[in-house]
Formats: sequence, C-alpha cells, structure tokens
Amino acid sequence: MPMFELKDLPSYDTLEAFGSLYGNPDVKGLQTWLIWASATQEMLAAFEANLARACGLSQTQFFVLLLLKRNPDGLSVGALAEGVSVTSQTMTRVIDRMVGAGLCSRDIDPADARARLVKLAPTGDDMLGKALPSHYAWVAKLMRHFNAGERQMLNQLMFKLNKAGLLPGGTNEAG
Repeated sequence: MPMFELKDLPSYDTLEAFGSLYGNPDVKGLQTWLIWASATQEMLAAFEANLARACGLSQTQFFVLLLLKRNPDGLSVGALAEGVSVTSQTMTRVIDRMVGAGLCSRDIDPADARARLVKLAPTGDDMLGKALPSHYAWVAKLMRHFNAGERQMLNQLMFKLNKAGLLPGGTNEAG
C-alpha cells in the first residue's frame, strides 16, 4: 500500500504561488489536506512500528488475524483480501507466510470441497492476544490528545467523507 511521504510540507506562500500558476481554487483546503495526509502517514507508520515491536506482525497480518478471530468458521482468501483492501494475489502470499508461521490454517470448505477456508490457528490466537493489549495501549496514548468533543468531530468528519463516496468503501459515487 503506497503511503504519503512528504516530510517537508510547503509553506502557504508556496501553495498560493502554485495555486495561481496551476489553477488551484482552494489553497487553504490543500494546506489542510497536506497536514492531514502527513499526520495520517506518520500515524500509520507508528502503528506499524508498534505492531512490529510488540509481536513482529505487519498491519495486514494483524488485520487478517482480527478478521479470522471474528469469523471462527473461516474466510476465503477473497473475503480476507476484500476485508483488508488488498488484491487476492497479495493476500495469497500473506496467507502462505502466515500458514508457514503457524498463525492460521487452510482447510477444505465443507460447502465446496474445491475451495479452502482460512482459519485462525491457536498460535495466531496467541499472537493476537499479545498484539491487542499493546495496540490498545498505543491507541489510548494517541487518542488521549483529543477530548470527547474532538473525537466526535473526527468521527463525523470521516463519516462525512465516507458517505460522500470520496473514500474507498464510501456509500455514494464520488462526484
């Protein structure tokens, strides 16, 4: 998954000059988006580093374990890929490594002997039990910087973008 990695954000004057030159009608909006995108990238990098420190998992592996925990009867590779927003090919490689590490298993689907279901293995459940307390502590430390009203506002703003169809998984077409 490509990440936004602009470390040296441009000044407002630079954004304004580029806006005049290239026709940006919302320079303040661009500045806000740059700050937001930069903060999001830094937050995701810190999330990944915390997972690696706590238990050696990647974000994708962590989310696969969570999905499998929530679905004890197992999920197809396609359902996992959709749930984690990666291609089936990428998910197949992730699952291959996770099966090799004993974190999950591939079992015959009782409804279709040609298909396989990925299920959480006891080692994967143990790994999730190690990862979640560290993750929860990390999130609590991050979120303590926002009061209840600010958290509610963040939720409303993200739901607003999602509902407008401007983010993957949004409910309406982008317009």
